[in-house]
Amino acid sequence: MTLLLMAVLLICFGLICYSDFRWFVIPNAVNAAILLAGLMYRAEQGASSVAPAFAFGLAIAALMWTIRQVHFKLTGRLGLGLGDVKLAGAAAVWFSPLMFPVFLFLASALALLFLAGSSLRKRKSLTTKIPFGPFLAASLIITWNIERLFDPFIGPIL
Repeated sequence: MTLLLMAVLLICFGLICYSDFRWFVIPNAVNAAILLAGLMYRAEQGASSVAPAFAFGLAIAALMWTIRQVHFKLTGRLGLGLGDVKLAGAAAVWFSPLMFPVFLFLASALALLFLAGSSLRKRKSLTTKIPFGPFLAASLIITWNIERLFDPFIGPIL
């Protein structure tokens, strides 16, 4: 089952990269696939872990939506798209709440590295709009695998 779930994540990652870099859109169907696959992963760990993981995903989506709204009120610009908000919520189902800071740090660091690299190569301004979805998706894959790698040593956290 783990290989199937990894395949789903990799396919979704490719779709997110294509659509977000091209149109700045993350399709709802891709976010739904990530959420459903994550719930399947949790169900595989035991039915009792599905509801807390889903609740955590909703809480993260609400947090990201709040950050989006506060940023908009302060700057008049949308910094996060709704697809990013939904993707973060769907991604949060895959790992324990203690891994969320790792997830967000990795996504932000990957985006900053991309922006730094592209600004040096193409002489872009540091205010250039870039999609955040591909970095959230990559961070999901990395975070999920980090947690699975260390799970035998520290035990399940959620």
